[in-house]
Amino acid sequence: MNNMFNYMYEWVFQLGANRFWAKIAASTLCSIVVILVGYIISFIAARLASRIVFLKGGSSAYKDKVVGFLNIARLFVFVWILSEYIPVAFDPFPAVNSILQLILNVSVVAICAMTINRMITCLRYAAKSRLKNEVFASKTFSQMLKILVWFTAAIIIMSFLMGKSPAFVLSGLGALTAVLMLIFKDSLLGLVAGIQVSQNDMVRVGDWITMPKYNADGNVIDIALTTVKVQNFDNTVTMIPSSALISDSFINWRYMSTSKGRRIKRPVWISVTSIQELSEDFRLNLVKEGLLNEGDRPISNLAAFEIWLRRMLAADESISQELTCMVRQTETGDTGIPVEVYAFTKTRDWVEYEMIQTNIFDKIFVTVPKFNLRIYQRTGDKQNQLIS
Repeated sequence: MNNMFNYMYEWVFQLGANRFWAKIAASTLCSIVVILVGYIISFIAARLASRIVFLKGGSSAYKDKVVGFLNIARLFVFVWILSEYIPVAFDPFPAVNSILQLILNVSVVAICAMTINRMITCLRYAAKSRLKNEVFASKTFSQMLKILVWFTAAIIIMSFLMGKSPAFVLSGLGALTAVLMLIFKDSLLGLVAGIQVSQNDMVRVGDWITMPKYNADGNVIDIALTTVKVQNFDNTVTMIPSSALISDSFINWRYMSTSKGRRIKRPVWISVTSIQELSEDFRLNLVKEGLLNEGDRPISNLAAFEIWLRRMLAADESISQELTCMVRQTETGDTGIPVEVYAFTKTRDWVEYEMIQTNIFDKIFVTVPKFNLRIYQRTGDKQNQLIS
């Protein structure tokens, strides 16, 4: 750069300019050359990088983020070249040299921080596109890293502006720690809670959670550093502070969705007055109708009904036989004798699960009268009256 400046200076001076204007012209011409060369180098580097980066097969959002990263990286290369050579061109003017050096150094640090943050965003989208389920809250960690990057950049920029080392700036910030913690208390709580939520795998994007305190009952669609966004079943969106997931209780239905089956745990209440000893003639009629086998010898019509119900569940292809499947009586109350179906469906889909459960209990309600049993209901206990 010094050789170029001397050559420009001699050339302008020989054209008839005095020494002062010759220096100004030489510095200006050198700056123009540096700008042109820097632009060409950054343009070529960006073109080469765009060919090297693998974009095929990625989502459109990921491609947009990569293009944004390449653009800001190109700007960083350009500004870095300017910061290295333009101040040298103005060495004959110390005041201008120092001002340009300060402006360009601050610009390099700021654009470098922007470049790193764009790269973090690209990595997050790349990981998201490769994983079907977001195992960890990548957005939370990326936001945390971005804050650290900007904090570091701010320290370096302040050291440039103050003419001190970054260690001196950090020591000065130590006295303001208490004030900063008071001002940013909620943000810091959200930051710590967001890290704990992600580290302990409490919530993932796509999880179905229920949190009545915040009227949240739906799928998690976004996990940010300080908030969790839940889309409810009526398509409204609830914003929950990350700290609330640590301090308050909530239900996460993920493990039910990822289990081998979905549980049915529902009773029917049998009127006590309809239970009677099973006579031989009635038993034979039940055998003739296919509700009992010849070898069955139940003591009552309720026991006969429970035998039929167990066999019906065992023969149902939609009920998992690998998991617990049983019919049991729970504690008798003033609503009759509860006969509970405890089983698991093979499917975890909500709509299919409800259809299976409905079909099972439709069969129960239709078959109960065949055992001379009655379903109990508070409005009356009449013959053949079913639950509405």
